Amino acid sequence: MSRPESKEWEDTLARFEKTARELDTNPSVFGSWMKELESYSTKLLKELPTAPVYFRAEKPGWLNIPLPFDQTPFSDVLAEFHRGVLETGIYPASGRFLGYVPGGGVPSAAVGDFLAALSNKYAGMYQASPGAAEIENLAVEWLRDMIGFPATAWGTLTSGGTPATITALIAARETREWSEWSRSVIYLTSECHFCIEKSLGVLGLGRVPRRKIKVDSEFRMSVEELEAQIETDRAEGLSPWILIASAGTINTGAIDPLSRLVSVARREKMWFHVDAAYGGFFVQTKEGKSRLAGIEACDSLVLDPHKALFMPYGLGAALVRDGRYLRAGLSFEADYIADVTSDEERSPTDYSLELTRHFRSLRFWMSLKIHGFERFRAALEEKLLLTQWTYDRLSAMDELEMGPSPQLTCIAFRVKKRPSDSDPEKRTREVLKNVVSRGRIYLNSTRLDGQLYIRLCILNFRTHLGDLKELISELSMALANL
Repeated sequence: MSRPESKEWEDTLARFEKTARELDTNPSVFGSWMKELESYSTKLLKELPTAPVYFRAEKPGWLNIPLPFDQTPFSDVLAEFHRGVLETGIYPASGRFLGYVPGGGVPSAAVGDFLAALSNKYAGMYQASPGAAEIENLAVEWLRDMIGFPATAWGTLTSGGTPATITALIAARETREWSEWSRSVIYLTSECHFCIEKSLGVLGLGRVPRRKIKVDSEFRMSVEELEAQIETDRAEGLSPWILIASAGTINTGAIDPLSRLVSVARREKMWFHVDAAYGGFFVQTKEGKSRLAGIEACDSLVLDPHKALFMPYGLGAALVRDGRYLRAGLSFEADYIADVTSDEERSPTDYSLELTRHFRSLRFWMSLKIHGFERFRAALEEKLLLTQWTYDRLSAMDELEMGPSPQLTCIAFRVKKRPSDSDPEKRTREVLKNVVSRGRIYLNSTRLDGQLYIRLCILNFRTHLGDLKELISELSMALANL
């Protein structure tokens, strides 16, 4: 390479600078992108309610394409995105997507994400961006207040339920020395989300004694079985440590008896963690507040605003009743961040696994500011009513056998076996395949007590009565074609 500041060096630098500056898109070019994106987005939202909810899983054909060194027109990139992403696989943004736990993605949140990415403000440390950090902290305050946690509680926003679970269990881990782990017991049920087992493994708690407590006929943790197991463990010289309950299981939406479990946890001096990723926000509804009684007394919990608050995927939250445990497990110092470190204000990184954090609270803050929380509450009330309506309609269909009564917005059912059927699950599989293949309604399967069921979850903010009438119609047609 030529000597710095020589003519050849300056010419080379100028050439690279000219090309590199093209990354800082000309405002007029960016404006043309936005006009095209506006037209595309408007059309997308207009067509979404009647768009197919399922496309066959065709391969986009993007694998093994060489790294692009040449420019591609924006319109071509947008068209490729539409063809390769939106027209393949499932479409959770549709109100007719009833599989798994739907994620709707309110459009207002997309505006927040756009501004967060465009401004690229660093929301990790208060001194670096007080405004961004305060929005992050305000989001935690709002979530804390929704659940009914005390002022001592604190938490963090994450990318989803798994990192939120890891974060919350880090706080729980702080309550016991590692030398005691081998004789400390964790209690949960087989209905707990698999991310809990994954999180325990990640945290080094995979070999800690674990007890899978039996569930009752409604798939809720049996308090009697829990108490009997604790008594057995104590007799064997073990010590109860962490109790993990569900406030809305993925399989059936079951809510463990939280108030009774709180009493057990307090008596046995256990850390009480609640997985409320799906169901926690229903505490803001009339029925949900009763069904979730006791959730406000837990030691930690997980929420997913990208579920029951309809945010785009990538927004979970962990809350801890005593925020000091969270900070003890996650706050670290380094010389190179001393200039933006302050003990006077809360920095989100001190309660998070992440140092460099996406400004993910902006989508949440903007959506609640723009719409007002009452619209979100109304949507949750609507989903509970729609679930009961759907359960009643399905129960009236002679060909179907229903699972447990819905506690939130999940319904499980299967097709009754005929005396001539050698395979008791064949007709259930055929009905599910028929409905999904038509692409108008999406459902998924699961197993309850080892038996195959069709499962649906009503949670998308775009799901309304008309969509569920379509569900009944599609099921009726599939059953008639058996």
